Amino acid sequence: MADVRIHGFLLSTWVRTACMTCVEKGVDYELVPLNRGSAEHATMHPFTRMPVLEHDGRFVIEALAVVGYIDEAFDGPALQPDDVDGRTRMREWLSFSADYVYREVVRTVPRDRTPTEEEFQTARAVLERVDARLDGQPFILDDRITLADLYLAPQVSNAREKAPELLESLNAVDRWAAGMAERESFKRTSYDVAALRRG
Repeated sequence: MADVRIHGFLLSTWVRTACMTCVEKGVDYELVPLNRGSAEHATMHPFTRMPVLEHDGRFVIEALAVVGYIDEAFDGPALQPDDVDGRTRMREWLSFSADYVYREVVRTVPRDRTPTEEEFQTARAVLERVDARLDGQPFILDDRITLADLYLAPQVSNAREKAPELLESLNAVDRWAAGMAERESFKRTSYDVAALRRG
């Protein structure tokens, strides 16, 4: 059994972010399926959300705390900038992803049907703002991967999976996402929706 256990499902963008963070850090982990909403789940997280990270007898909840813990508790390349300006910019992107992209794209665009025009326009408006803020560098913060990239990548992937037309002509997002798709952390956490549902 790996020292780190991540409770949840890859279909969750936040669980995927946690797993990608482990891969980028070189941390072995085990992905443990949850009986979502169960009494057992509630003992780990009071609001029965995911991911839940289990390590060394303790549980860490909430994606922000989970990825920060992984980055700071283990050896491996740092996933947060050393300087105040860099950390501030990274936190801005973490907030963009958590407060806008997740709510207006991931939660708004349905998986089981074509989005309505209103849903499409809501999600598209957010993705256009993201596109305008990307500056053509390989990563969100210039030349090194950070937690900002690991927050956003599963959400953009989720949008592409559910409604590819959402990303049409968003060239900066496309370039950045293509680079992220080449990373081992992205490849190792990719999934087939139909297979996950069967499982």
